[in-house]
Amino acid sequence: MSAEAVAGALATDAAGGLNAEEAAARLEAGGPNELEAAKPPTVLALVVDAVTEPFVLLLLAAGIGAVLLGEVRDGLLVLAGLIPIVGADVVTEFRAERALDELRAAGAPIARVRRAGRALDVPARELVAGDVVLLRAGDVVPADLRLTAATALAIDRSVLTGESVPEASAVAPDPPGASLVERRSMAFSGTSVVRGAGEGIVVATGPATETGRIAAALGEDERRRSPLQRELDRLVRILLVVAIFLIVVTVGSGFLRGNPPGENLLAGISAAIAAIPEEPPILLAVILGFGAHRLLRRGVLVRRLSAEETLGAVGLILTDKTGTLTQNRLAVADVLVIEGSPTEAERTAILGEAIRAEEDAWRAAGSGAKAGSFSRALETAIAEAGGNGTLRQVDLVAAEPPTEHSPVARATWRSPGNRVVESALGAPEAVLALSEAGDGDRADWLRLVGREAETGRRLLLLASRDATGDGTGDASGDGLAGVPWRVRALVAFADPIRDGVREALRTATEAGIQTVVVTGDHPATTAAIAAEAGLGAERIVTGRELDAWDDDRLDAELPTLHGVARALPEQKLRLVDAARRIGRTVAVTGDGVNDAPALHRADVAVAMGSGTAVAKGASDLVLGDDSFATLLYAVRDGRRIVDNVKKGLVFLTSTHVALLGFILVGTVVGFSQPLWPIQILWLELFIDVSTSVAFEREPEEPDVMRRQPRDRGEPLLTTGLLGRIALAGGFSALAAMAILAWHPGPPDHARWVAFTGLVVGQAVRAYANRSLTLPYGALPRNTFLAAAGILVVAIQALIPFVPVLSEAFRATSLDALDWLLVAVVAFTPAALGGIVRAVRPGTVWVA
Repeated sequence: MSAEAVAGALATDAAGGLNAEEAAARLEAGGPNELEAAKPPTVLALVVDAVTEPFVLLLLAAGIGAVLLGEVRDGLLVLAGLIPIVGADVVTEFRAERALDELRAAGAPIARVRRAGRALDVPARELVAGDVVLLRAGDVVPADLRLTAATALAIDRSVLTGESVPEASAVAPDPPGASLVERRSMAFSGTSVVRGAGEGIVVATGPATETGRIAAALGEDERRRSPLQRELDRLVRILLVVAIFLIVVTVGSGFLRGNPPGENLLAGISAAIAAIPEEPPILLAVILGFGAHRLLRRGVLVRRLSAEETLGAVGLILTDKTGTLTQNRLAVADVLVIEGSPTEAERTAILGEAIRAEEDAWRAAGSGAKAGSFSRALETAIAEAGGNGTLRQVDLVAAEPPTEHSPVARATWRSPGNRVVESALGAPEAVLALSEAGDGDRADWLRLVGREAETGRRLLLLASRDATGDGTGDASGDGLAGVPWRVRALVAFADPIRDGVREALRTATEAGIQTVVVTGDHPATTAAIAAEAGLGAERIVTGRELDAWDDDRLDAELPTLHGVARALPEQKLRLVDAARRIGRTVAVTGDGVNDAPALHRADVAVAMGSGTAVAKGASDLVLGDDSFATLLYAVRDGRRIVDNVKKGLVFLTSTHVALLGFILVGTVVGFSQPLWPIQILWLELFIDVSTSVAFEREPEEPDVMRRQPRDRGEPLLTTGLLGRIALAGGFSALAAMAILAWHPGPPDHARWVAFTGLVVGQAVRAYANRSLTLPYGALPRNTFLAAAGILVVAIQALIPFVPVLSEAFRATSLDALDWLLVAVVAFTPAALGGIVRAVRPGTVWVA
């Protein structure tokens, strides 16, 4: 529609705006111009989420059951284990949400509007459809506007469309069916005015804006449980079946032997405590919580803890270009002339002329306003070359900004010798038109422009004329009218690659992670950036090409893609869906509203700290410095975290196998109570926790970024690994049972020696399984884990000498022969594991 038709449809005066009464009535009817912010979860909600985790529910049921059956002390000890489990999870989630509150962008709190013929500032939330908004350089557009006036108006729409270069706006209607990227007559909410001035009529506010429409779509899909959450769900189902079986066997055997009911009840509670794994939630909460804290120190806010371990399985990254791979600022990339490369002095002089052609550079020098992106790039290049880019208002004769019909900035100025110079900088075709066909070098310049256009850089041509052209110029500039233009140089601008990005992309490739650049930029620009970053540019397609592919074609082509140019939000979302169909774990980076749907659907959503509140709200991680290199650090740490969780689970599962095997075999062969409940609780709740949480401090293994990503369908504990766990835990169980059965001492002493063998064996196993494939000598030290193991053994040795503990645990002191038996039980699996890993490196073996 034309601007006049829009004003008529909204019953507003484009010149005078709405009156106060009409604006108030429309605000009452349409509501405030703001998106409904998602309410952060309450502490109670966080507690409920933590308590309803499957492992916690099992532990809760065991504790309550013990209390109801009369074993109050043991039941309360089990319930006490809930405090660190729930507390660690709640505190970490609460801190992450509060940190996110500090990062949420405030948007555009104030808008300049014209009401009843007067210009005034109003809160942006009070804007209504039909309001006339005034725009100037530096403003954030407060609502969706249909432009009614534009004077050299350029808007940075990268947060919505992904375009890195601001585009000139227009008042004329866009063609029917124009895509979001191609709509020049609109100024969308959340975008930024970088140059010029304009006016527009509000056509949509709050949820009705393009930003609001995308934000509303985010609530349609539930986020899936992470691979590790699914792994723990699987593990709890297995152990629940084992627990029920063990309880039935233990209690049933007691009744068949005619044991008293109370003794059978105590044996059943002992079996239940041994079978229910209360430690994995603590292990997971501690490792993920400390991992989040470590990442926060590197500027990465973890909004969802499960995203850390999902990072370890990422095999595909769909990354935004602007601000993530690049610095999101224009810089002078090259200065080119027909005769060859200019000298440094010539280059500096050319840049000095170029900045003097920019109308907004003169305006910024006189008023202190913010200069446009091209002027800032020229100013930086001049300073780096040691030149002087300072502009004096006294030297300015006249200046004209670029317009929709004439994309050339022109300025007339006085040189130090009081010579009048007119300079023009703009689109090459428009600048060449100034010189007309008489310029003999025109064909050479066209060839140069055509060649450089393939690089994807933004090209501006500089031309000038002065009084020395034919001697007719004068100090006022009027005499330049008949002087011919002379093309001086072609200035190429680019958005530079961020520091560390090339190395990060190389690391990603070595780690088997495919990276695809998805951007709203031109295909040539996308290819140039991809090639410069070392990503490869052989397979760059456009969003239109993507739309022409069916799902089968897209699934087949996705593994070979390097970039998608001129991409729309729906196409980025389609790439995510394709990745999930073919079994890839996908991470998506983005900073704009246009990225939010794909972020929401991704396995790991990574928003930029400088991005929009909508993008952050859909994210799992927020990168404070926006850099792809920081993301790769997070991926590396994610792999370390997954490794350490896996090692912790191996350790805890083998411990449970040893306990369950010991109790099951002991029950079958006639020992009605192989271990007392308090002994099992000490072994599991305190000793397991003290050693397993020490895995959080475990450094990454040397090959962590040389492995292929873990397949999303592959469990952490594979069938083969579970078999090795059963072998290691089974040895400990049988060795301890041999001590219990054949030790010549009293039953309580034999039980304590066997129990001590299990405890020390557990501490040794924790250190021996710091890697499941590498020999001990190939690993860096973990002093914290070693100290935790020594502390556990020391406490176990001291228990018999503390009367209160000795009585509670029914503990007895051990002699030299007893300690020798304990050492055999504890160190034999570790010694065997060390030999296997040393002889056959890379072999998975559980010690």
